Amino acid sequence: AARLVSAWARSGATPSAGAGEREDEAASAAGEAGTGTSSALGASFNILCIVVGTGLLNLPYAVSRSGWVGVPLLVLMAAMATYTAALLGRCIVLVEEEERRAGGMRASLASRATPPPRGASSVSYGDLGEAAYGRPGRWFVNSQVHITLVGVAIVYHLLAALNIHSLAADSLSMAASVALVAALVWLHVFLKTLGEVALLSYFNIAVNVALLCTVVAASLERPPASPPRTALVASDAFAFGSAFASFGFAYGVHPVLPSVRASMRSPRLYPRTVVASMAGTLLFYLPISAVCYARYGDAVRSPVMDTPPLAGSPAVRIVTAAITAHLVLSYPLLAITPEAALEGLLRVESRAAPLLWRIGVRSAFVAFTAAVALLVRTPERFGPLLDLVSSCTSTFTVFLLPSAFYLKLRGVRGMHPLEVAWNGLIVAFASVGAVFGT
Repeated sequence: AARLVSAWARSGATPSAGAGEREDEAASAAGEAGTGTSSALGASFNILCIVVGTGLLNLPYAVSRSGWVGVPLLVLMAAMATYTAALLGRCIVLVEEEERRAGGMRASLASRATPPPRGASSVSYGDLGEAAYGRPGRWFVNSQVHITLVGVAIVYHLLAALNIHSLAADSLSMAASVALVAALVWLHVFLKTLGEVALLSYFNIAVNVALLCTVVAASLERPPASPPRTALVASDAFAFGSAFASFGFAYGVHPVLPSVRASMRSPRLYPRTVVASMAGTLLFYLPISAVCYARYGDAVRSPVMDTPPLAGSPAVRIVTAAITAHLVLSYPLLAITPEAALEGLLRVESRAAPLLWRIGVRSAFVAFTAAVALLVRTPERFGPLLDLVSSCTSTFTVFLLPSAFYLKLRGVRGMHPLEVAWNGLIVAFASVGAVFGT
């Protein structure tokens, strides 16, 4: 895994030779300059902003469900998620190169023009599904992507409302908290593209750094009432499956990655951006998971601020306020992809007053997530909702689909046996984990 991830970091190259190397050279030459607006640093922050947040608060509890083996498992899944994220970029390169070749064959010498520079790629996750498996592939991928993003947006809306309700005690009802979150996230209706949302990522990263430091410091300052009980490996297979679902959710950024790549000024830097972002997530995930589990053992709760020694402390209130701000600011990054798809379906840009249409579509999306949050509304239902969303959607979009696409588009015969085996391991591992997680 380490060899493969390192190979991807070096200009997107794979361990295989021949056709793969030629693809990298073509991608580098074609993607030298794009038409996007985001820098590589801005794209990295976009990814970190989406990945790190809700999963950070659930990971200590997930490790308590799996035992200490969950810590290396978390690292292994980071390597898998990094690889599959880079596979999406490679699949986009394969599809675009095929389209360019097909267009060149159809064009006559008199009308043939210089191909436009690659930049804001028009290849979506659904396009990759159709290129690999036809129309059924597009339908399945689109359903998975949009269900994933909508489900996570609902989770963010619900958790933000629960946090506000907790901070306000009895002065603000749960319904009022949901409405307040809806009012705050509604402001994103004026943002047209992901590049315009990128500035929000800088604040979110600062919030997550403060969140990590606060939780770790509070855990070290507040010992448990009794010695913690820890285990090397959990004996309950279903509890282990729940931990797998939580780990998978912690890396659930892949549906947004085609948009992130399209927003970059230099798409050739996408593989390095992915590696840097996923490595950065471990700087958040490993300390909080190891420290909290070592400190509180199986008494740790989800979210971590509900752990008895931490509940009610000033540090917990700071953490709750910080993560609420992160959720509200991250909501647009999740919502903008399904909203843009719906706007395209309705041909918003070709209608009169497209801004008003865009505001209407995105207002309806916010109203939908608010309605579902009101139906769930209790902390006891939050955990099962999170695991269900992860097992039924993130497992596919993060692990299964990228490997399946690449194996189909690239062809097994042109791949290194080690890479074929690695993709097979990802598919098998994710399938088993999803079954137990569900």
